[in-house]
Amino acid sequence: MNRTNLCIRMLQLLKARGKMNTTQLATELEVNPRNIREFKKELVLAGYNVEEVKGRYGGYILNDEYDLPVTIFSDEQKDALVQSYKFMRTQKDFKPLPLYCDAMDKIISTSKISSNDSLHYMSNSMELDEKISHMIDKTQQAMNHGLCVLLSYQSLQDEAPKQFEVEPYEIIHYHKSYYLIGFSLLRKDYRMYRFSSQRMFSCEISSRHFIRDNHFHLSNYIGEHSLIPLDLKLVKVRVYHENNGLRLFKEKYWGNKLQAINKQEAYTDFEFYTDDMSNLYQSLFSMSDQMEILNPEDVKIAYLSRVQKILNAYRDEKN
Repeated sequence: MNRTNLCIRMLQLLKARGKMNTTQLATELEVNPRNIREFKKELVLAGYNVEEVKGRYGGYILNDEYDLPVTIFSDEQKDALVQSYKFMRTQKDFKPLPLYCDAMDKIISTSKISSNDSLHYMSNSMELDEKISHMIDKTQQAMNHGLCVLLSYQSLQDEAPKQFEVEPYEIIHYHKSYYLIGFSLLRKDYRMYRFSSQRMFSCEISSRHFIRDNHFHLSNYIGEHSLIPLDLKLVKVRVYHENNGLRLFKEKYWGNKLQAINKQEAYTDFEFYTDDMSNLYQSLFSMSDQMEILNPEDVKIAYLSRVQKILNAYRDEKN
């Protein structure tokens, strides 16, 4: 971290925590304690009213009533803020909860953070009617706030719709339809519900809070005898940054639960779930050498086989 960043970080600490002594600031900034006084001088010269309080319980204070400029959070910091916000909203015994929520709403709304960072289900390949779109939006809002949804839903086995609450975990795009995967408080089990005007008649946000089970993983519910019965594969790819590779990658729809899992200076690794191999191979081909499949191995081999057939076809023409 360079000197300018350290000075800005010192301002943020004083603004957020109030008075801090030299040792505390040096520990947080990971610098030598003697650097703190130098940072203070530079901040004063820049127009910030940083004061030093002498004495046994002294320290530095930022004696100004203004907001600091909005800063950029790392992806890990964004995720930590959003996840802690979701968790705190379930703690009804926390007396200052309304004030905390108001403060976090301001942080999220004025910073480059989206409470919808987990939203990976939207696809440009299909249009939804207004009612289905509304129910998906309601479900996503409930997920963001740690709330259940109240469904009026008729399964294939039922003769009439039933009303029950569900803890919403994932919204996925699967075989040209959208589904909710959640824990049914009626069935006491994880179930999959299709967003369909013939099955889901209403979806409203409930007042019941829930805490997401950290042991839930989508991959556990994919397979021949699972909620998602067909071959929805977890694909991992590497996208190279040069020649706008990352920007081109993000412009395409790849599948469900797209997320970055490894960021380096020259490339970023992503993972996502997909059952549409044809779309995957077409998109890979359009990315040229800006992207490669890491695994699973069978998907990688199948793609290489297709590329090899194309090369062979052109070689045969020359011969």
